[in-house]
Amino acid sequence: MDSQPGRSEYKKVWSALSTTHDQAKLHVIGVTDEDALRATGEQTLGFLQESVGIRKDDVVLEIGCGVGRVGRVVAPLCRKWIGCDVASNMLSLTAERLQDLPNVELKEISGYDLTGVADASVDVVYCTVVFMHLESWDRYNYILEAFRVLRPNGRTYVDNINLCAEGGWKVFEVHRAMSSTNRPPHMTQNSTPQEIETYLRRAGFSKVQIRTNDDWIRASGVKPELLANS
Repeated sequence: MDSQPGRSEYKKVWSALSTTHDQAKLHVIGVTDEDALRATGEQTLGFLQESVGIRKDDVVLEIGCGVGRVGRVVAPLCRKWIGCDVASNMLSLTAERLQDLPNVELKEISGYDLTGVADASVDVVYCTVVFMHLESWDRYNYILEAFRVLRPNGRTYVDNINLCAEGGWKVFEVHRAMSSTNRPPHMTQNSTPQEIETYLRRAGFSKVQIRTNDDWIRASGVKPELLANS
């Protein structure tokens, strides 16, 4: 019997979790119903509009686009939407879901970076319901990559379940109670607000905002303008 892939073998893990449309939807957001899926996409769009804004001239990139749940509602509002995912299965499902939208580009990525996306070519980078599945250093790698591909004054948004919130702590305790041999590689690992804020500031983002008004951390930042004569 083949051994279970390690947590950081993202391509193996998420390819195995997305062999059917319903399986992919279930592992992305926990529901398979299309109305519920769209409702969660609209909710995330609301968080994006509140934090970084989606403008009609923006090139917008999503890290971990899954089945196109959020891309379905973001792409119609911007000039170009780039969906990146580690699993080709996910990208195929996104292509099907967004086939009527002319401004969509899909990229398969390694799971650790945004290789293939040019420096300073994007206006908004967001990553939602993904950090919980990553190792901490890979979370930071993606924030560094977001900084690289953003234009000056570009904006980024990331989120994760908050370890310091009551609901987040319950998630932690449920998973702590599991046998270490039974914990799946994609199991949720929470963040603290300080962790996410540190990543954004260390990467060079300014105007960092951390929102913790429920069980989630929702964080945003802005890539500063280039300094004159630098």
